[in-house]
Amino acid sequence: MQQLYTNSKLYTIAGENYRVLLKFCRLLDEEGYWKKPAALLERDIQDILDIYVQSVLIRLAVHCKRMNLEERRFIAAVASQNLMGVTQDDGPLEQAVSDAERMLKSPPILIQLCGLRDKEKQTGITGLFFDALMNIILAMAYLNNQQNAAVFEYIKLYFRSVEAFLYDSKMTCALVDEKYIFRKICNGELETSGKHLAEVDDDFELYKKRYLFYKDEAGMGLEEPTVLVQGNEAEAENISVQIDCMTDEKTMECKEQTQDDALHEKLEQLMGELNDLVGLQGVKEEINSLINLIKVRKLRERYALPDMEMSYHMVFTGNPGTGKTTVARLVAAIYKEIGLLSIGNLVETDRSGLVAGYVGQTALKVRETVEKAIGGVLFIDEAYALTSSGAGNDFGKEALETLVKLMEDNRDDLVVIVAGYTEEMKQFLKANTGLVSRFNRFIEFPDYDQEELVDIFMTMSDKAGFWVEEAALNRLKDYLAGMEDQTKESFGNARGIRNLFERVVVNQANRIVEYKEPTIQQLSTILAEDMRVG
Repeated sequence: MQQLYTNSKLYTIAGENYRVLLKFCRLLDEEGYWKKPAALLERDIQDILDIYVQSVLIRLAVHCKRMNLEERRFIAAVASQNLMGVTQDDGPLEQAVSDAERMLKSPPILIQLCGLRDKEKQTGITGLFFDALMNIILAMAYLNNQQNAAVFEYIKLYFRSVEAFLYDSKMTCALVDEKYIFRKICNGELETSGKHLAEVDDDFELYKKRYLFYKDEAGMGLEEPTVLVQGNEAEAENISVQIDCMTDEKTMECKEQTQDDALHEKLEQLMGELNDLVGLQGVKEEINSLINLIKVRKLRERYALPDMEMSYHMVFTGNPGTGKTTVARLVAAIYKEIGLLSIGNLVETDRSGLVAGYVGQTALKVRETVEKAIGGVLFIDEAYALTSSGAGNDFGKEALETLVKLMEDNRDDLVVIVAGYTEEMKQFLKANTGLVSRFNRFIEFPDYDQEELVDIFMTMSDKAGFWVEEAALNRLKDYLAGMEDQTKESFGNARGIRNLFERVVVNQANRIVEYKEPTIQQLSTILAEDMRVG
């Protein structure tokens, strides 16, 4: 979920990042990189920095077709000098816009000099310089929470205009690439480049040595700094994040590759767990199709392709013990790995967890439960119980109305899965018009057949370190085959198998305890006499 920023915080962020740019410029000046440009331009390096930063922001405002008083004030205040003459009232801006366009038609001299220094001294300030500039652009874009698609388009266009200079000729790779731009646009986080300015101001020389120049024997930067997220006023002092601050492009590539590999490995592990579940072939196909759809939608978002609104809430129907909770837990974790949810937790509840017994408490109870589930999946078992009471003073209706509203309020970071018997769930969805439009994906969990129940029993045995002798296995099969229909209905599918397995383990323990010194094989074997389950 995108973080909100107050305007005062955005001014602070922009000021901090401007000071990073200024320190890099002063470094270039001190080391003689500005000597030749100064002779040609007859300008101080800080003048060029101020003009360039203001030009980039003016073009942003023009591109987004807006130049209100707040943006004028921001552009005028962000640099040390308002050399572009941006007035903070309704005065004309034609000259400033014309000057900005002329400035941006020239190669970005400051970025070029950063690249020259990186090449000669084997450092990595170009990426940091660009990152600080990007933070200033985003800070202005987020004024009054008015960022829109035009902002994102401008950022990509600006990146294209300077992309050739964000390049390491020695490493033959980009210091900043499209993956970085995608993260910057979508994450909603503004970060101070390199290190928090409160520390940088205290000792810039230490900052340079530690983060810009220092290398290990392999020529790679040693560590990343931890900086404060500039965001919500109340939370900003408590949240820390790591940022990409690398002194060598090879380190950046290794880091990103490691992260991608770890993400891929975790996702593959979770998908393996889903696909390894006994039976549920139709369920697996539905979930896999949904996951593939989400992946493609994420790719389309990356390239700003149009897409329709989609609800990810689901209805799981079927009898108890058919794996609905297990699948819901895996879905929560998988959704987190593919970027749909931020946490990937599962919160289980039912009617008792949502409905209170007296007026005014049900809505509060629903809100508290939903808040625990934000970032993950809220799983409501036997959801039809919210509408089946029939009592005149029942608060199930209030619970549903509150739930529907909270689902809408948190649609970007919450998935709700309601579960229950097939026919009862159909009636449940008719109880509130808002439910039908939000729950449009139904997944039926069929009962397990005899062979699948045996497989589940054997899987439980293997995980617990037991070996089931053939005679015991045959007795289990005979028991399941001999069940009457009424018994099957109350058996509970996988839940019934778990109860049965636990009884068998107790029987085995009662037998083994009589042995004076049982062997490992005896401790690990389930015999036919242990299978007393009828």
